[in-house]
Amino acid sequence: MKTSIIAVGSELLLGQIANTNGQYLSKLFNSVGKSIVEHTVIGDNPERLEYVIRKGLTRFDMLVLTGGLGPTKDDLTKHTVANVLGKDLVIDEESLNFIESYFREQGQEMTPNNKQQALVIEDSIVLPNKTGMAPGMLMEKEGKKVILLPGPPREMKPMAKNELLPLLMDNDQVIYSELLKFAGIGESKVETILMDIIDNQSNPTIAPLAGTHEVYIRLTANSETKNQCKQLISPVKEEVLNRIGEYYFGSDDITIEQSVIQSTQQSFAIYDGVTNGAIYTRLKNVDNKDIVKGVLPHSSRFIKYNHSTHNQLIEAAQYVRDLYNTNLGIVLLHMEAEVYLGIYDGQELKVETFKMALSRNLLQSRSQNYAMIRLLNWFKNNK
Repeated sequence: MKTSIIAVGSELLLGQIANTNGQYLSKLFNSVGKSIVEHTVIGDNPERLEYVIRKGLTRFDMLVLTGGLGPTKDDLTKHTVANVLGKDLVIDEESLNFIESYFREQGQEMTPNNKQQALVIEDSIVLPNKTGMAPGMLMEKEGKKVILLPGPPREMKPMAKNELLPLLMDNDQVIYSELLKFAGIGESKVETILMDIIDNQSNPTIAPLAGTHEVYIRLTANSETKNQCKQLISPVKEEVLNRIGEYYFGSDDITIEQSVIQSTQQSFAIYDGVTNGAIYTRLKNVDNKDIVKGVLPHSSRFIKYNHSTHNQLIEAAQYVRDLYNTNLGIVLLHMEAEVYLGIYDGQELKVETFKMALSRNLLQSRSQNYAMIRLLNWFKNNK
């Protein structure tokens, strides 16, 4: 099902507010296997909105419009949609009673224009608004679905999740997703490596997503039971991990720092010449085993800058390991656009390297996940 999300409101085009509704709906629909293929933002102009709707009905299976359902003159979405569909607007008595009761409870007089919020398109399925006033609507025309949702996120989100989503699910169908998480690899490289799997997807569907210095692969299956969905996902997940498993740190809600901590029982301390202590803070915040003992900044007080890179790594790792009396000394240094990760157990120094831009902000932030995925793999291979 190809879906277009249309956000209505001149305030969006003026930059007065961000289109967070589009982001939320994309995540919501993708989580149940509904493909979002386009986002559109249109101002409070009936002619332009009508054009977008008519064009959308020729290109997509479902149009989801947010905004323009309120009581003011510029709230024109349902009027325009009704015109396109050749339908009248009628009063939904249940919505009107809800609006009137709200004003009575507040001890306020209801202005006539608030009655407009109870207007719905004839023959539509009305979506109750339990956190606001204007109801949503679901209509069908020639096999195409048109959905109207309110603009305020606090009204739109619960309506979309609780009132709309159940209506879009197939009868007796279970939707299940697993979000595979990767670090230390770019989204474009992931897509290139997995292109044939993505191109041939059916059930489960495969959706690459970009995070902050992370890449996600959402696998979504539909079947009669959750276990059947998991069985459908399993071989696809296995093939994905066969190709890029070295960058995988877990699924769903787990963070990369949690994976690092869970993967080892060895205590360690960090000599940090790259992230300004940020990697230590992230690991320490989830350290429920008290294995992260301390951190040192890069300084000539601890190592000799004129020594070779290898010797600096050894000196730093030994110094921080001895200072905090840990099993491991971990060191991060940056030399000539390359980051060095050293792991020292008292006998052997293991060194991993990766390229990183010289921009200090990028170096400090992006290097964290690149270093942690290599640290995670080392822990897994040295249990």
